[in-house]
Amino acid sequence: MRTLTQVWVFFIALTFLFLFLGFQLMGRLGLFVAFLISLIIVYATLHRGLKLFKKKLNAKVLCGNDTRGFLSAIESHKAQFNFKKITVYQTRHNTPPLIWKSKYDQAHLILNFHLLDNLSPDEIRLLALLLLSHLQNRSFLVTPILSVINQSFFNFNIFSVILSSLITFVFGTQKDILKSDFKFKRLSEASIYELGFFINKLHNFDFHQNKKRIGTEYFSVLSFKKNNFLNQYGIPNLKLRLRNIMGFSI
Repeated sequence: MRTLTQVWVFFIALTFLFLFLGFQLMGRLGLFVAFLISLIIVYATLHRGLKLFKKKLNAKVLCGNDTRGFLSAIESHKAQFNFKKITVYQTRHNTPPLIWKSKYDQAHLILNFHLLDNLSPDEIRLLALLLLSHLQNRSFLVTPILSVINQSFFNFNIFSVILSSLITFVFGTQKDILKSDFKFKRLSEASIYELGFFINKLHNFDFHQNKKRIGTEYFSVLSFKKNNFLNQYGIPNLKLRLRNIMGFSI
């Protein structure tokens, strides 16, 4: 019910915003153009978003021998988070772990090719729980739309930043991420020191640092070292997340 309400409220608010801006800039013609833009965003988000998302990162499905045990960890825990199907991809692009919730019970994960080889067996279990915790609370609609807006208005960066920041604030994206972190802490059965070390380790990998913005940042489960003051991605900074998990920051 909460997700359905989000869908209606978001699309209605976004459509009215575009109609208002279109009328102010171009009058009646602007209303028509704004309506077309709204339809295009809906189509791109719901029907083309995931395909474009994977293509940009040249992501390949992780299959075959599960030598690191990550797929097994996802399979053993996914029902606990009310998921039926989760597809895991790997990419050689520098990128933090990314999550895409296509339906309420279906999701996609994209990991850097080197990540699993740099984690211990217990850290792989923690990674699976972290991603699943964030997937459960992440909106399957708001995040893809933010990415579409970012790519659609790439040449008008200040507009996309302001609009994205407003959307993440209205829908409480930052609160959802902190809530996901806290659930991860509760389910991990690890000490606060182990969790703090693990979260810091994920943030310090060089292959998680992507200097080129391509619209995938909204799907990240990690914080960014450099973020604008408007917080367009809705992801709280690392110190705040560590205080939320450990009670203090490192």
